[in-house]
Amino acid sequence: MYPYQKAQVSFKKIEEIGQEGQNSKVYRVHDEYLDAEMVIKEVEKNDNFSAADYFSEARTLYRSSHPYVVQVSYACEDAKKIYVASPYYKNGSLKRLMSTRFLTTKEIIRYSTHILNGLHNVHSKGLIHFDIKPDNVLISDRNEALLADFGLTKVMDKEGVAKQPKLYIKQFPPEVFGNRECEFDNRFDIYQVGLTMYRMCVGDQAFDEQFSVYQTGPQFGQDVISGKFPDRKAYPLHIPTKLQRTINKCLKVNPGDRFGSAVEVVNALADIDGSILHWEYKPTETHQVWESNVDGVTKTISVCNERKSKAYRKTGSSEPRRITAYCKDDITDTDIIRFLNDEKEMRKK
Repeated sequence: MYPYQKAQVSFKKIEEIGQEGQNSKVYRVHDEYLDAEMVIKEVEKNDNFSAADYFSEARTLYRSSHPYVVQVSYACEDAKKIYVASPYYKNGSLKRLMSTRFLTTKEIIRYSTHILNGLHNVHSKGLIHFDIKPDNVLISDRNEALLADFGLTKVMDKEGVAKQPKLYIKQFPPEVFGNRECEFDNRFDIYQVGLTMYRMCVGDQAFDEQFSVYQTGPQFGQDVISGKFPDRKAYPLHIPTKLQRTINKCLKVNPGDRFGSAVEVVNALADIDGSILHWEYKPTETHQVWESNVDGVTKTISVCNERKSKAYRKTGSSEPRRITAYCKDDITDTDIIRFLNDEKEMRKK
């Protein structure tokens, strides 16, 4: 039998693009031999270091080969560090995209379906991810959402349960609080997917504002357990009721009340349709603004803080035309939702 052979890799750091912990950093690099840009996760060895633990993440990713899971290109080590290489995606993370604008409902459903398909593959391999959040979803060159960062992933036992004591508070599902054994099943991931979808709907600024009010862990824990965090009433008006219900079911306090699998969530998302999917929310300090563009027809409704509204429709290069039925001095939320759902207005040329 042939022995294992050591070989060299050669790469040049271009820029640091993330720091994942006290002992690890992430860089965009250029691989000399492949002549390609890649991402390298660099892990410092220390007194408490376990090479097996760090290579375990690379093996987990490799075993989870799937179109919607970020793949490992190679893993290696030297005397001081471990390196795990993966493809570089110039579009960055879902969190980065969310920082630039609100996503349309169509985009939210599409990206969520990608994430859930990748997660189904992870669960089918007997694994629980434990760290699903917008930071850990990358956007590919084909505009597909890829599940990434398996640093907290654990293998389920025969009962479908895994232990994971190292968790991040903002993504805590209710069952974490008071769980001294730190044992969880796949519905832990379902909650975190729901929280990721929620953040896509309300925007990270609103989500962070909700989280920032907590000065103590106990108060945060009480509100998560009671279902007060995140605020299930904070959805913008263009988010369809069916999508809200799907997300809220993922976020159920009792794991038994959530969807039982990623496939069930995908099936629920597949049932959401209509013209409301195309609206992009563009709020300012003084106005709520929604805009959609379907088949060359652009529709806009703008509502100031005093509830006065203006609505327009524009076809191609023509001048915008007022939609007088929705230009009001005191528009209601019901009126706005009716406008956003108005298929007849959407089809007018």
